[in-house]
Amino acid sequence: MVDPPEGGGAREGQRVASVRALRLLNTPPEDRFDRITRVARDLLDVPIAMITLVEVDRQWTKSAVGAPARELPRNKSFSSHVLAAGKLLEVFDATLDERFAHFPTVVGEPFVRFYAGQPIAAPSGYLVGALCVADRVPRRLDSRQRRSLRDLAAWVELEYAVPRSSQWERDAERARRDFVSVVSHELRTPLTSIRGSLELIESGRFGELTPMVAKLVGIAAKNAGRMVRLAEDVVDLHLMQRGKLHLRLATLTLPEVVDQAVLAVRDVADRASVQVEVSCDDPAPLRGDADRLVQVLTNLLVNAVNVSPPQGTVTVHCGTDGAWAECSVRDHGPGIPQGQLDEIFEPFVQFEVPGQRRNGRAGLGLAIAGGIVAAHGGHLGARPAEGGGSVFEVSLPTTGPDSDRPWW
Repeated sequence: MVDPPEGGGAREGQRVASVRALRLLNTPPEDRFDRITRVARDLLDVPIAMITLVEVDRQWTKSAVGAPARELPRNKSFSSHVLAAGKLLEVFDATLDERFAHFPTVVGEPFVRFYAGQPIAAPSGYLVGALCVADRVPRRLDSRQRRSLRDLAAWVELEYAVPRSSQWERDAERARRDFVSVVSHELRTPLTSIRGSLELIESGRFGELTPMVAKLVGIAAKNAGRMVRLAEDVVDLHLMQRGKLHLRLATLTLPEVVDQAVLAVRDVADRASVQVEVSCDDPAPLRGDADRLVQVLTNLLVNAVNVSPPQGTVTVHCGTDGAWAECSVRDHGPGIPQGQLDEIFEPFVQFEVPGQRRNGRAGLGLAIAGGIVAAHGGHLGARPAEGGGSVFEVSLPTTGPDSDRPWW
């Protein structure tokens, strides 16, 4: 614990900053602190117990039993002396101690005679106040009571850490919202416009380009498209985790979903010289969000194509097993190590695979796909394929969700 000197200086400034960082000054009473002062009063058999905070020039009381919660000048407070001592301060009879005999709480209500205060540290380590007990008659604490006072002060310190942690969480959440807002509004819209303009220029619609210019424009258009997809993934994941995205449910079949996903990746597969083969059995109807399920299958297919060797094959199979509609995507790539099969569904997780083509994503696709499948009451998993490669399996209940609902 940091023990700054009484008075001014940089360390005292840091100590005061620690007091204010607790965000407890001038707040209403809270039972989580009043509970501690009640226990202190009863356990130590005293009429008065308090939890105080010492700021620049005042002592402020967060909790008090047996006496009013008063604000006092710092130079007229017992707690300031506790901070200066940096350890338990015990006063047998305040009227006989020249440091305290003139204090307003000694010469007036509540007429303190006995006082004991244990310093309390903030999460930063700086001393910020005290847990105090007092009596109207002189007395002393025994060793057991001193130990109890120290233990109760440690309890206060734990409570001080709670709002700090909660505030950090709120600040982090606000930072995430601000970041997503910037990505969504300040980046995605102009990037989409830039990509569209570059693609128009690349098409030759406004005049033929020299080979070098065409190459540079193509690279720029590809990278702009990559940034747009990244922005869309970030926004999707954020809204999904906040329960802001809802499923739009309808009756559909897996072959319909697979056909649309295969069509969406045709250009990617052609450029990679990878063939996509589809076989579907018993196209039983199921209830789900067609667009989001196409998004799931498209992501799995793009990943499979990216890890497949030229002239390779990606196999898609769908069917029904009782009350479950199932679809698998199998590639013949290098495969995913057994110990990493669960990690790949975590946000921003990517594994470098030798020879793998980059898809311009940031490792969010599988996390989003897993959320979509889970929102349907299903499961998305992965396993090594017999003979090499990987198999990703989607299982969906044919009944689907009973109502439109947010993801996760």
